Amino acid sequence: MRLPLPRPVDERAPFDPWFRLPTAARQVSHGTLAGVPTVDRPRSTGLTHHGGDPPLVRSHPRRHTQGEGIDVNDNPVDDAVGTEPERYLLLGDVSLHFPLAPRPDSPLVVLRLAPSPFGSAGPQAVEYLKPASTATRWAMLLDGAGQGVTRRFTEPVVAWRGTSIDADFAGVLARWRTPGDRTADLETITPLAVLRVHRGAGHDRTEVLMCSRMREVGALFARVATVELPAGVTWSELTRAALTRAHDLRDQVAVEWQEFTHFEEQTEIELKLGLKERVSPWGLASGIAADVRDGHLPGFVPDVGNELQRWHFQQHTFEVLEPVAERGYLGFVQKPSGDYELKHKVFAADAMRRTETFRQGLEIPAGDFAGVLARDYPGLTCRRLPSFTRCRFDVNVESTATGHFFGIEIDEVVVPEYDAVLQQVEIEYHRSRVHDGLDPASIDTELYRLADAVGEWLAKAGVTAEKTFYSKLSFLRECVAGERPPARPVE
Repeated sequence: MRLPLPRPVDERAPFDPWFRLPTAARQVSHGTLAGVPTVDRPRSTGLTHHGGDPPLVRSHPRRHTQGEGIDVNDNPVDDAVGTEPERYLLLGDVSLHFPLAPRPDSPLVVLRLAPSPFGSAGPQAVEYLKPASTATRWAMLLDGAGQGVTRRFTEPVVAWRGTSIDADFAGVLARWRTPGDRTADLETITPLAVLRVHRGAGHDRTEVLMCSRMREVGALFARVATVELPAGVTWSELTRAALTRAHDLRDQVAVEWQEFTHFEEQTEIELKLGLKERVSPWGLASGIAADVRDGHLPGFVPDVGNELQRWHFQQHTFEVLEPVAERGYLGFVQKPSGDYELKHKVFAADAMRRTETFRQGLEIPAGDFAGVLARDYPGLTCRRLPSFTRCRFDVNVESTATGHFFGIEIDEVVVPEYDAVLQQVEIEYHRSRVHDGLDPASIDTELYRLADAVGEWLAKAGVTAEKTFYSKLSFLRECVAGERPPARPVE
């Protein structure tokens, strides 16, 4: 249901336009704009507060800013006080982020956002905005003619839906008029950045997160810089400071599938939650995915555009017995094209880290796996283990604090020869988002934090699970040894 358009209130005040700064783009590559330092370049900012310029909104009840300012009591979506940073969405011309021909007089729109259900009060590598997350009761237009216009709404208005401006908010923009009268450009604005403003004694610290991925379900923003400014700076000063860092990490952050990196190549990093009773794997996957979507897995957001994956295949497994340094297994998986993928895992014992490599496109006539091993791996002593089928439903998530991606992989392995079934929830590291402050040392901590959160989710769902490194190789060994109980039907 569409909300009725609320009656807006206008406030006009001049501002110092950041748009006409021809040297700003050159200064971006050096990581600074004169008078606007970053955290790693602490020095005097030289910025002053201009009384006629709209000041920043500060989240303190019954408090008003100085001069031609904004009464915060009727401004934000909420007036939460405490450690939560203030969050703002900047919309403007895409040339401010991509290397397009500049449009120096294009306007900028600033929206106050409600606290995120996904993040926390601490620094965030990532912000995720679903369409509903762009709802605002306060907006400001900064135009290229030196005017600032603010509007307050009695009910929240959604600003952005998927890949375009919300129709109702577009109507609000169409009624905005300023002396610069470049409001036609408002039809082509896009989400540029999320600003997370942390208030401090005498200075404010602002995380600048630029838009990194846009899908119908929402938009992802990655931190590219953190800037410090004196408390009470103007909107033009803040946006100028933020957008002069817009090109930082741009070749990764702004480019599809360049925004990721991976640590510890050829190493699988995962732990598992072994399920004690048979459950519906799809029931778990859909339930967990829904809670991730709705922000009920604190500190994690969906892998936007890749939220859920479904897989099934059959694997033919050979345990490597000798030499000791090569122990593990080789698994052949046939593709729909008829050729095979060969997975090679090396590990002396079940553990969180295991060496994992793949070969693709193997032609194996008549399924002669032993012949391939004798030809390509003559130095290995192997034994055939029973084949199994595997179904896996992956809920893919990203840590908002660290930018690391993980799969919550609900896994069922069936060994028909022994009428045995293994069910696990694997928590696996996939990759990491490139951002300011990326730290591979946090992978293990986040992996365990996610495993604990999923374990709590399972417990609330009445599912008994045990944290383990138990491998499919150990499962197959136990099947051969007769140590696994027979499968039971799903109740």
